Amino acid sequence: MLLRISLLPSLLLTLFISSVFSAPAGILTEVQRYTGNGKTSGRYLVMLKQGASRPNIFRQLNVAANLPVQIVSEWNTVCNGFAAYLDPISLALLQTLPEVESIEEDGVVRTMDTAHQTDAPWGLARLSSKEWSADQDASQLNFKYTYDNPAGAGVNIYIIDTGVQIDHVDFGGRAKWASKPTFGGYKKSDGHGHGTHVAATAAGTKYGVAKNATILAIKVLDDAGSGTFGDIISAMDFVADEYRNSSPKKPTVVNMSLGGGGSEAVDTATAGLVAAGVHVAVAAGNDNADAKDYSPARVPTAITVGASTISDSRASFSNYGPGVDLFAPGENVISAKSGSLPFLPFLPPLTNDASPHVAGLIAYLLGQPGSTTTSPADMALKLKELASKKKLTGIPYNGL
Repeated sequence: MLLRISLLPSLLLTLFISSVFSAPAGILTEVQRYTGNGKTSGRYLVMLKQGASRPNIFRQLNVAANLPVQIVSEWNTVCNGFAAYLDPISLALLQTLPEVESIEEDGVVRTMDTAHQTDAPWGLARLSSKEWSADQDASQLNFKYTYDNPAGAGVNIYIIDTGVQIDHVDFGGRAKWASKPTFGGYKKSDGHGHGTHVAATAAGTKYGVAKNATILAIKVLDDAGSGTFGDIISAMDFVADEYRNSSPKKPTVVNMSLGGGGSEAVDTATAGLVAAGVHVAVAAGNDNADAKDYSPARVPTAITVGASTISDSRASFSNYGPGVDLFAPGENVISAKSGSLPFLPFLPPLTNDASPHVAGLIAYLLGQPGSTTTSPADMALKLKELASKKKLTGIPYNGL
């Protein structure tokens, strides 16, 4: 008797992958699962080894899948890699290729948010004061901020966030959209408000540290405050390329008050952005946990900033740990509101302003006449030199 055997599609797929892409045991690149609190985008972040050819990889993928693979983004400045939607055959092929450094799920990230607390415009005063009394009324707008001109003039600050309302009066015409303004298919707007708020903290005329710096908006998060790691990497790659090709080259700072679970791809891209000469300030995170499990907070060469309170204590929500470089005002900070009237005080129910305080301070220092602190590594040392030591309470173990 002749028996006909029918294979299920899934079994056929398994047999095809095993026969075509078989590789010796132990050399397959493991797919890293996203461990953050958010969801995944359904895409994969693929990091390639230095010198590997992306077009060659794409050709192999298209042949294997017998149809064009949907490549979402390519990166060639901060890292060598791409983001793509991958079917099982394509994913299996990539795992066997020696040119592949890592593969991970593309995590969904969010703005670094905290619980609602009362208004308190004290951050600028604390930033410029070595001596500080914790017994002050945080609800007043009578704090004194002492600063020197040019206050960031000639320095670019990229705000990678939910977008920025560039025509807000607090920016005085110094805010504009970057030449590539959005990643993720978004419109040029800030329907959330987070990006406008942190931009004004960094460089607003009334609320900002570097009052004469240029603000360049890049939207990578939607109006609910969520986005993907892949789009954030694309934004960083764009900034690095823009900086590399600019002439004359202006000092450049990036602020990212966002993050999620650990991502090697994001870590690599962030380190690449710093290596390109761009100063990067990032939020430590707002989960009252060790920053070592968060990206981009855990990148050693970025300036990772935790949040402090008006009473010089670590904010209860702020992440901590040896990876946190500095703490800065990050709780109860009033700043600009998207869509608001001139100088309308605004404390959104959810935000963290520690990182943009430091981004603004970096721009302020870079803009000082005769400044010799130009490299990110030198700036990191300068910031720690200027910081007040052993002032904060509530620090678990890193002694800041």
